[in-house]
Amino acid sequence: MTQNLQDLWNSIEDPDFTAAENQINPAPKPFTILSGADLRNVTVPPRVDVLGEGIIALGQLTTIIGQGGSGKSRAAMQTGISQILGWSFAGLKTHPQPLKHLFIGTENSIHRQKSDYLKMTAALSPEKQALVDAHTFFHIVREVDDAFINLGSDDIRKKWLDTIEATSPDCIWVDPFGEVNAGDINKDADVRHTLRELTKVCRRFNQQTAIIIIHHGRTGRQNIAQAVGWDKGNFALGSKALYSGARSQINIAPADPDDHSRIVVSCGKSNDAKPFDPVGLKLNEDTMLYDIDSTFDLNAWKDDVEGKRSNANFSIAEVAESLTDGPKKIGEIHADLGGEDAGSRRSLQRILQKGKTEGYFRTGKDGYKLTKKGEDLKA
Repeated sequence: MTQNLQDLWNSIEDPDFTAAENQINPAPKPFTILSGADLRNVTVPPRVDVLGEGIIALGQLTTIIGQGGSGKSRAAMQTGISQILGWSFAGLKTHPQPLKHLFIGTENSIHRQKSDYLKMTAALSPEKQALVDAHTFFHIVREVDDAFINLGSDDIRKKWLDTIEATSPDCIWVDPFGEVNAGDINKDADVRHTLRELTKVCRRFNQQTAIIIIHHGRTGRQNIAQAVGWDKGNFALGSKALYSGARSQINIAPADPDDHSRIVVSCGKSNDAKPFDPVGLKLNEDTMLYDIDSTFDLNAWKDDVEGKRSNANFSIAEVAESLTDGPKKIGEIHADLGGEDAGSRRSLQRILQKGKTEGYFRTGKDGYKLTKKGEDLKA
């Protein structure tokens, strides 16, 4: 019976139609396989590091994880600009040749994007401004349809493809992942599906495109502490499939609960190279660029986050008493007040900043000194 049906089908089948159908929908190919000898002799192009040693690289998926308001988007923009100009970011080298960066996301308004971009590039020469302008592209939420970037829709995937084809980026920054994810952010299957779809659209025209996903971290003191140490892979919100799918992960956490300009940047994961050490950064409000915070103390920060050290170990009155005999540098004040046994240097810096803001202290070439208001406090 089966043979009769097969003969009937062969008699009525149109060979030309079958050939056309096979051309349109070719049979899937087997996976690419190399023998040991082939692998030994194959020529592999060198890895192109965009940031650091394998932290962001062409053809790689990287994640940037941090709590809302911790500066993820701003750090991403600065990294892109720094790469174009050959600057370092957080002490990490960037690729020396300018690459094209496309920022797609709904996290920030055009007002925030323009303000940050203009301040970050204000000090550049006209030539360097033109260089950065030619290599950066921003998705702006101007029309209603601009606000929807979820990859669960064929129409939106088409918009992604058209945008990428028009800009030909080397690096695509996705911000935030929650707006792109098709399904439940807590379900591994949904996150893996989204990563597959994102990879398809981002690398449709260039297999070496770097994909950098910006995603939210879990909130709370205990979760912030996981930016470093044994639990640094547990920093992101939702499914662990995102952590598994990335080759490297950058964690961004607040460095000071009272000073939002200070952040900690650490390596949550690095599959292809040695992880970089945690570094403290401080935002320059004039340029909107993060600089290395030379006063950052990792151990003191961990103690603060874990609740082992008070946020107010010193008082303005104690500092005023220390300055009775004249101006002093921070280190001298810290030693005078008992050093690490009494409180962290970072805690002292907070008190000094507070006292300066409130008019008790001022700074000069000799260090901190008392104002008239500070003298009155001492009395």
